[in-house]
Amino acid sequence: MQKKYVMTGLLFVTPITLILLTFLLFPIAQSFYYSLTDWKGVGAYSFIGFKNYADIFKEDVFVHSLWRTLAIGLSAAVLSNVLGLFFAVLLDQPLRTKKALRALYYIPNVIPIVVAAFVWRYILDANSGLANQWLSALAGRPVTTAWVDSPDYVVPTIVLITVWQMMGPIIIIYLAALQGVPGELLEAGMLDGASRPRRFVSIVLPMIAPGITVNVLIGLANGIRLFDLPFALTGGGPANASETLAIRIYRYAFQSSDMAYGMAASFVMTMVVLVVTCFFVALSRKYEQGAHGA
Repeated sequence: MQKKYVMTGLLFVTPITLILLTFLLFPIAQSFYYSLTDWKGVGAYSFIGFKNYADIFKEDVFVHSLWRTLAIGLSAAVLSNVLGLFFAVLLDQPLRTKKALRALYYIPNVIPIVVAAFVWRYILDANSGLANQWLSALAGRPVTTAWVDSPDYVVPTIVLITVWQMMGPIIIIYLAALQGVPGELLEAGMLDGASRPRRFVSIVLPMIAPGITVNVLIGLANGIRLFDLPFALTGGGPANASETLAIRIYRYAFQSSDMAYGMAASFVMTMVVLVVTCFFVALSRKYEQGAHGA
């Protein structure tokens, strides 16, 4: 009987195992091997070891793209979670329009990001954009801020648009977590004389700690692998000021036709994502354990 159960289990897991091996693990292993060569995408190649990895960190443009990507990813993760939690708390209140507001906050996640990028490009145009027109009306003087055409403003602009685009799922997760907070605990805190901020910090935040962990991962994943928004909005410009690591990998692999170099850069990006994600997951888990232990 035990052998029958084992064979049945193997029968069920074999198809997905073959799919993972064929379309995930084998391509990853093959890509890593090619990153150790001088392959240009076609034709012959030779094994050069870790030369691509050594050379890639000598390029200032790659290092700048790496730090810029980390800055965008961390900023987007923090802002989206802070604002997402704030709006989730507001939408958790007994409002008549809360259903419409929930749908409204989720709309940015439904809009294709390339379409949204072109719309934002029009809104943020330095000369005729709606943003500068509104600011000019408020200031009583012409405002011609180059939101996407200036190296000083383009990265903060991309961070804000990224936060706008991914806040919908984050708000939904926080709403689900907030609705799981027992009302009895909040009533007990109120009877003990705890103020509303105190109840939120001491009761609500520990109860929604798993939701915080999930949303931090969502924010980091969307922020660090960012490609389509800056590519459609600015093309990585001006003067590479908004070039993310994903765009730099694209340039190596497809514009410079150096596929092996691009693969090496992609594995560097993968390791960065793993390290940053594991670090924040460890922090989040530690907070969860401390919160539930308290």
